[in-house]
Parts: sequence; C-alpha cells; structure tokens
Amino acid sequence: MQQREPDEVRLGVTALERRLALTRYVLCPEVSPAPAERIARWFGPFRRPGTMAVGDRKTSPEIFQDTLDSRFETYDDWLDRVLGKTIADLTGGRRVSGRGAEADPADLREIVRMAGEVLEFETDCGVPLHGAIPQQLYEDAFVRLLSVLPGRPVPVRDTHPYAEFNALCHRLGLVLIEAMAGAGILGGPDADIPRAIQAAVLSGYVGINLKSSASAASDLLNRELMSIDPAWIGSMAAAGSVPVEALSGVARGLIDLASEDRGRFALDSLDDYHREVVDADVPTLLVFFCDDYLESLVDMKRFEAMLDRNPRLALLFIPRNGRYGNDLAIQDIPAILAEAPFARFSALEREGRIAVSRNGPCGGCIDPRTVSEALIDEMDALGAGRRIILETKGCRNFEMLQGRLPLPWYAAFNCNRALSIRTVQVDGPPVFLRIPPGLRAYDGFMTPRIGRSPSYGTTGVRFARMTTRQLYDVLSGEAYRRMLRRSGDEYGLNRRLADYCEKNRQTLPEGIEAFMKVHSEAGHEG
Repeated sequence: MQQREPDEVRLGVTALERRLALTRYVLCPEVSPAPAERIARWFGPFRRPGTMAVGDRKTSPEIFQDTLDSRFETYDDWLDRVLGKTIADLTGGRRVSGRGAEADPADLREIVRMAGEVLEFETDCGVPLHGAIPQQLYEDAFVRLLSVLPGRPVPVRDTHPYAEFNALCHRLGLVLIEAMAGAGILGGPDADIPRAIQAAVLSGYVGINLKSSASAASDLLNRELMSIDPAWIGSMAAAGSVPVEALSGVARGLIDLASEDRGRFALDSLDDYHREVVDADVPTLLVFFCDDYLESLVDMKRFEAMLDRNPRLALLFIPRNGRYGNDLAIQDIPAILAEAPFARFSALEREGRIAVSRNGPCGGCIDPRTVSEALIDEMDALGAGRRIILETKGCRNFEMLQGRLPLPWYAAFNCNRALSIRTVQVDGPPVFLRIPPGLRAYDGFMTPRIGRSPSYGTTGVRFARMTTRQLYDVLSGEAYRRMLRRSGDEYGLNRRLADYCEKNRQTLPEGIEAFMKVHSEAGHEG
C-alpha cells in the first residue's frame, strides 16, 4: 500500500481529487451553482473576478500598495497576520485546540502553516488556490478553509459579529424612515427617489468607526464621518436601550449629510435610472442585490414607492444567503416585514410584484463564478417578457463584477475604501453609476497608472489604467456618442468595442483614440 506523505495525513488529503474537492469547498460555498453558460447569460463571460487575487502578493506585491508610499507587506507576512486575526475572530481568543483560556502560539503556527499549504493546492482552473481567491472574498474563504483543517479553531462560535450592530441598525432604520417621511423624502408614490437613493447609500457611513476594513478588503477613509458610540453595541441589551432621542439625532445628521457637498454623488446616472427603471415604459424586472442592513431598510421603502408609482415595474430583491458582516441576510427578512412600516412591501410581495430570493450570495459579495442555479431560475422565470436591469449596492459587488454584463447595471456605494478609490477615481463622496451593457466598469487594475486623488489630493495613487471616471468621460465624448447614434444598438456597439480593445490589449479610451486616429488618417489620405 502506498504510504501517505506526513503533510497529507495532517491535512486529511489522500489524493489529487481530495485536494480539488477541498479547493472547491473553499471557493464555492454555493451548494448548486449554475453552469457557466447559464451564468454568462446574465452576468457576462467567465473571468477572474475582483481587482486581484490574494496570491498576486507573491508575484506583484506592489499592486497591493494603494500609493507609492504605502507600507509594503510580503505574502507570507500578510498571510500570517490575516489568518491569525481570523482565528482570533472565530475563537474569541480561546485556546485553538485542547482546553484553556488562551490561544496556544504553537497551535496557531501549525494551523497557519497547514492553511498556507492548502492555499498552494491546484484548483480546477489550473492555478493555485491563492490565485483563485479574489481580494474581495478572502475573509469568507479563509473562514471556510480554517473550518475544515485538522486541529481547526474549536469551539468555533456561531459567527455573527455584527449581531448587536444590526440590532441597533434595525431600531435606527425605523427612526430614520420616519424622519425621512417627515422631510418629504419617503412617503408613497410621491417619494423623492433621488434623495432616497442618496440617503440609503450615505447610511453606510453610520457606525463606520466600528466596521472592519477586512470586510472591505482595503483601508477605510472617513472613519469618523457618522461615528457612533461603541457602548451602544456593547451587548444586545445595550443596542435595545439606546434612547430614541439619540437615534433621532443620528437620523437628522444623515439627512443633513445628504444636503451637504460631501454627501452629493461625485458621479451619478440618476436621469438614466429614472428613464430605464423608475419611469420604465415597458415591463421591467429590477434585479437588486442588497448590501448593509440599514441601507437595505431604506431601499425597501424606496422600492415600495417605485412600484406604487409604476405598475410596469417588478422587483427581485436579493439579500445574502447567510450571515456575512453587517449585510442584510435572508434570515433578517421576517423580523423586518413584521414591522408596521413595511406592510406595503409585504403586500407587494403577496401581489407578486416583489419576490424575495432565498438564493443570494453565500458570502460578503457576489461571485460571478458561483451564482446559484436557483437564482438564475428565478431571474429567467420573473424576467420572462420583461426587460431586466441589474442594481447592486456596495463597493465589493462593484469590484467583483467588473463589467461586460449583457444588461444595464447600476451600482451605488461610498468611495471610502482604497480599492473603490483606485477603480473609480473618486475619493470620499458616494457614486451612483450606470455601467452600459458590454463595457467594463474599470480596466487594467494590474497595470496601473500613477496619479493624484481628486478630493484629498493624495499623490502616488495606483489607479486602474482605466477608471470609471475615465469611462464616463468616454461615454460623454463626441466620438462614442456619434458611434452610438449610428449604431442604434448599445449592447451590440459595446461588445464590438470591448472585443476590439481586448484584441489589441487596450482600455476603452485607448481603443477609441486609436480607432479614431486610424479613421482620421484614412479620411485625410482619401
């Protein structure tokens, strides 16, 4: 009988197939992912999602420096630090194996070593596991990896580290909705949809001082913009006893922020959104992926108003399928719908105008490689005879999807994370974007250009070679607008442009400039 190698014994792996099965578990928490061709119908061609993989730290560590002066960290140092923190979060500081009140450093080192070995395993797509984990998803992937290792962190607590935070957000959301109604932002079909969208996005700043930067995969800015007292979420009892007057003060502060310059959208496509969605003149299904708990409560009230205003509009509302950070989970929906302010949302669900999916992402953001087949079934069924529009909230969903979707895609988030700043070229303000079907939202992240951030003036920033701001410049330019007028087919034109740029290894601005130059020279010669 063939003797197993010692490392394989410790890892519980006896053959290549066992290694592949382990990498599949780490990469794909979805029980029944859809085949790639079905996913491509709604989410575009198969691609490596996100800005970069964690394993890129091995070959291109400089890409993880947000500026030329940022601290440099090797892959090994980063892995030791992040895995150690994840273990501490899972165990609450208890001994990792055996009994005792404190973690044993030797146990920690052994688990980190084994995890590092598993990350070298080859995946189905032929790259090591570390090369298939996007930076945006490493936290979720590492939790799954640590949960299956021999000597794993036990006892692992039922991780919902934001339980108290979300309980506070539930109470705050009800107060905020009432305040927004009083300010004329919410309240039936006459609601101010643009201001409701803006307030929902800005609500992501509430308690930003208490949120983990790991969940965002990069450093946070404006940590004190809408800070709250940590004592408010010291326990569930504390979250339930914060005076209503104090919550009202937070709500007023958020509404005021929406009226200030720093709360206004730096890039927005609200006019397009009204034309395509709010005032849609053909049967339309809005496929909406939620993000933060508080933000989602405001969005739910906004959707009530939108559907009451437009009978042609239907909604597929998609929370997370599980507990991930402070995001809205499917498990939260019953308690929300039991509240009186959401009676209309429940009625629209009973009428078939709203469907709440139980098949959302099994992670902190969308992974377009592993979308649930049941979710694709829902989109197919509800979208039959309707135009489909995609809307996502949160910077990680934006970074993961990248673009080249076959349908119009709206994305909203605060640009207060390093990676969102580097992809969008906005630092601080929120954005409400429309990414045209067929085009990338950003491009060339691994081959960056160095520049200065527009609001804070930070120098040496490693921006994507094409940022979303530059995409917007192209879309508003005469060259693209002339092409679109002549074509009359937005998706068809964009696919041809994207294929041309990919073939020539150019970004969209570079490709259009080269295309126009060639045609200009040809016309001059003619």
